[in-house]
Amino acid sequence: MDQDRVHRDTLYAEVWATPMLSLAPKYGVSAVFLSRVCARLNVPCPPRGYWARKKSGQKLSIPPLPKLRVGHPAEWRKGDQLLRSNGTAPVDAAVKGRSDSRLMVMGSLEPFTSGRVAGDGYLKPMKRNLPDLVVTEPTLHRAATILQKIATRFRDQKHRISVACGETGFTRKALTDEQGRLKRSIFETNTIWSPGRPTVVFIGEVAIGLTIYEQTVEKEMVYIDGQSLPVHEARILNPGLWDRRTKTTYTKSVLPAPSGRLCLKAYSPYYRVEWAQTWTEDDLRLSKKIDEIVSLLISAASDLKVLLSEANKKAEEEHEQWQVARAIFQAEQQRLVIEKAREDSLKSLLKIIDRWSESRKVDDHL
Repeated sequence: MDQDRVHRDTLYAEVWATPMLSLAPKYGVSAVFLSRVCARLNVPCPPRGYWARKKSGQKLSIPPLPKLRVGHPAEWRKGDQLLRSNGTAPVDAAVKGRSDSRLMVMGSLEPFTSGRVAGDGYLKPMKRNLPDLVVTEPTLHRAATILQKIATRFRDQKHRISVACGETGFTRKALTDEQGRLKRSIFETNTIWSPGRPTVVFIGEVAIGLTIYEQTVEKEMVYIDGQSLPVHEARILNPGLWDRRTKTTYTKSVLPAPSGRLCLKAYSPYYRVEWAQTWTEDDLRLSKKIDEIVSLLISAASDLKVLLSEANKKAEEEHEQWQVARAIFQAEQQRLVIEKAREDSLKSLLKIIDRWSESRKVDDHL
């Protein structure tokens, strides 16, 4: 059995058969953490004193396992992050008096800041089960705050948001140049970071993927000491640039660079449905557009549901056509096998007859 993951059905059976303190070491976690796993998977746990009463011989009822709701996780994998019980509090309140590294929506910003950094400044965390934020360090906190506020608005309206969603059937759509909003330098050979699982919001039975990324802009850059810097930053670091007296010059070039402006991309996480909408910061920041964005996404869910229904219907038709074609192919293959078997049998029979005929000729001659 894989002890790094557990399905809710298995966990339900185990927590009612074995005390939590004895079961937790099997998965390499504490009893408190395992109880949080049960809460996340909506698995009821034995109440306080249950095992003592059971040991004394009392007949105790076991509550049934609640039905799995749409969009809720069916299993836990070791390394999955768990939200605290106070997770609905806004980020601004959650981080008041604390370090910026403690944000509810992801548990911690440390995996972002302690990872690698691409040549153009975009963060490349080592972990991949993180919120879908493709940003630089200066905009990380603001992007996480926006995502948290969006999550809070959706939860206020009884819609669930799932970070690093492990449910099957959902795909994170890769970012390209996003219609020119995310161009990268030709000298940046590394691919842009992407999470292993999508961040999605469930509006009824419809899922919508969410990505926050930092927009790029064309800037005048200069290459100094092994790195490309905007000209104005380079002048601050080295006021003697382009000094006419020392005849020191540096070659300038125009390259894409992070702009500090954030974009929110909402997209269809379904393989067969292409749909996306993007909000870009201009004079008005994304944090001021959250109510409008949430309202538009809730309205868009009904349209996406229609597209999904049509895609599923088309998929069923294609599957039926494939089954018919497969049946025809198998029948043809079976016919060829039978025909070949008949030909082989006939050849074998003719060889036997020829040998028998030759044998009779020899006998007649003698």
